[in-house]
Amino acid sequence: MKILKFYVLREFIPPYVGGMAFLSTILLLERIMSFVKLVAKGYADIFDLLVLVFFSIPPTLALTMPMSTLIGALVAVSRLSHDGEITAMRGSGIRLGSIFLSLYLAGFAIGGLSFWLTDRLVPIGNIKFRTLYQELTIARPDVGIDSLSINEIEQGVILVVDRVDERTGDLLNVTIFKAEEGGRVRTISAKRGWFVQSGDRGSHIGLRLKNGALYDQGDGEEGYFASTVFGTLDLNIPIQNRELRQIVRSPRDMSMEELAEGMAGLEVGSKSYNIHVMEQHKRIAIPFACILFVFLGTPFAVTKGRSGKGLGLGIGVIIIFMYYVLLLALEPVGRAGVVQPALAMWLPNILFIIAGVFNIVRKGRV
Repeated sequence: MKILKFYVLREFIPPYVGGMAFLSTILLLERIMSFVKLVAKGYADIFDLLVLVFFSIPPTLALTMPMSTLIGALVAVSRLSHDGEITAMRGSGIRLGSIFLSLYLAGFAIGGLSFWLTDRLVPIGNIKFRTLYQELTIARPDVGIDSLSINEIEQGVILVVDRVDERTGDLLNVTIFKAEEGGRVRTISAKRGWFVQSGDRGSHIGLRLKNGALYDQGDGEEGYFASTVFGTLDLNIPIQNRELRQIVRSPRDMSMEELAEGMAGLEVGSKSYNIHVMEQHKRIAIPFACILFVFLGTPFAVTKGRSGKGLGLGIGVIIIFMYYVLLLALEPVGRAGVVQPALAMWLPNILFIIAGVFNIVRKGRV
């Protein structure tokens, strides 16, 4: 039996590691692409990019570890079932629970590691990430520029753009309204523009405009304007009011101890109190899903005959989708107090445990 347990565990490890690497890469890609834009614009270097990615890893792993546990268990059991090895084991009088014991223990160990990661490293990673990202983007008004809307990039400087090029970050069809002394307004329009680093990075941001015109309201008679056409125009916009904001620690950025301390002064049943309670229970419920997914998923991968190897993986994707959709759907009602916050976080686990018990009993009788 000891050899058999190690054999089943050996089948689990490669798909688990591969699934975690694949899912984590997919979730990190979007962030990485936004970081690359910072490097391309000269507001960060490769080292900054690597640090941002590093701080993004803990919260990403907190999501992918339960998913990967299910994928690893399903792929391993599907392979054993497809090759008839499960049938041979059961024919020798070995029960399914004994066959999968090593997988249950692996799920328990991964769940414990996931809890430690979520409670200790994720809050630190979130704070470090947000602090560094703010430092890098404090002098980049284009980070918050919206198309077809009024964007105040500094006091007295209003920017309107038709569109922001998603590939290059360039601003297309730019119009700038800049308040001058005496209540006058200077208007600048250009076909294209982009933000550049100025020499004095801490207090100014450069805006380079191409192919446009500058309109000045004259001091003389009403309705008089002076216009100047330009090919390239560089503007230095003061950003002395763009100070680093203090990073506020949300419940997601707190450890279990800090969450308990933060709840002490809150009114029971208030929205803030409910959020703290939900975050506490989520820290346990999601790592517990590592054990739950193995318990629930392995019987699904045991099929009659020599069914396709991809059947278990397909079932796993459905299980993961249903679990996280249910979890996300219950979060708003938990925050509002419609459902007890603790119950809202544990209800997906409870429902899936019931389904898992029913399925493993049914499979044990096949």
